Amino acid sequence: MKKIIIKSVPYIIVFLLINVVFYQTSDFYKQERKYVKRIETVINNQSEVIFLGDSHVETIKLLDLSDNIGNLAFGGDGINEMYIKVLNMLEYNKNLKYIFIATEPQIFNNTLSSNSTFLNKYISQVDDELEVYKKSKLDLISERIPLFNDSFLRFALNRVYTYFKPDNVDKNKDKDWSKLTDSERKEIAINTGKLDHNSIMTNNDYLETYKKIISLCKTHNIKVFGVRFPVSQHYINQCKEEESLKVDSFIQSLNLHKHFDYSTRITVPEYFHDEDHLNLKGVEKLSEIIFENTNVKLTN
Repeated sequence: MKKIIIKSVPYIIVFLLINVVFYQTSDFYKQERKYVKRIETVINNQSEVIFLGDSHVETIKLLDLSDNIGNLAFGGDGINEMYIKVLNMLEYNKNLKYIFIATEPQIFNNTLSSNSTFLNKYISQVDDELEVYKKSKLDLISERIPLFNDSFLRFALNRVYTYFKPDNVDKNKDKDWSKLTDSERKEIAINTGKLDHNSIMTNNDYLETYKKIISLCKTHNIKVFGVRFPVSQHYINQCKEEESLKVDSFIQSLNLHKHFDYSTRITVPEYFHDEDHLNLKGVEKLSEIIFENTNVKLTN
């Protein structure tokens, strides 16, 4: 037994070193550090208003946000991530009055978010959250090790695949969106829209969790504004009409305080970074519209 342990030591050391390197250098864990920092900032500021959603809503980070505005939206977030953040805000942010939550169709697709392990620190603080991902306490510990973290492994494999696939170079990737031709913008928007609007409204667990978010907010007298950020018309058109109607019916059944569909409110290419994200100019314009509709001022 002693010999086996001695022989295993070099392998264990190599295994640990590999994991340390991954943790210190991988973009996955750089994202995790940004993710956690954003949550901690909102808690420390005791923000009265928070935004929840994916990368569309996250574009408010481009603004010089007022101290009472908390940006909890993050690229890749899904309904489970929004739910966990709400639970923690209710626990640690007693000043919360308003929540702007994404109601865009792609939020209701059946995609598993790679951000789930970023929240392990907060999952361990609120026991109810263990049920969201069906994780055990052991899972929360083991996922701190990169090579035991399924989300990290999927991220790493996807990076390898993207690097080696033949069409890994997008000739339009670094071009100004407004400088592309109409046909180029249309093609890009359609391709992205098809990917993002796949399997809409098919995961009942996600829908029930979304309902819980709204119910919790109402119980705590927090007003919920549903919001859809502006996107390219060709992007949003990739959501099938029957699925779009299902989303609208679902949102209406929640009896939100107010719901604002800004999907096509801004259409000028100069206001967009790409097919489904505003640039700074676009977000500044949208913040003015939000202020007109809600009297909530996003900037200093």
